[in-house]
Amino acid sequence: MSAAREIQLQQALIALIAAANHQGVNIDYLCNQAIGGVLGSGDERWVTPEDVPSAVAEIEKAKHTFRTLWPSHLARSSEMNRLMK
Repeated sequence: MSAAREIQLQQALIALIAAANHQGVNIDYLCNQAIGGVLGSGDERWVTPEDVPSAVAEIEKAKHTFRTLWPSHLARSSEMNRLMK
C-alpha cells in the first residue's frame, strides 16, 4: 500500500471517530467494540488473523489522535451525554 493511501485511510478512520463523537457516541465504547470484532473468532472476526495486531494498533492510534487533536469535542460530548441522562 502506498504511503498516501495509508494516510488517507488513517484520516478516514479519524473522521469516523469524530463523526461518531459528534453524534454522542462514547468513543471508548465504540473503539472497544471495534477491537472486539477484530479479536473475535469465527464469524465474529472482521479481519484476517495475520492483520489483527495491525488493525488493533490502528484503531488505538486513531482514537489517540482524535483525543489529542480535538479534546474540546470530547468535553462537549461528555457534557451532552450527561445532560441527556
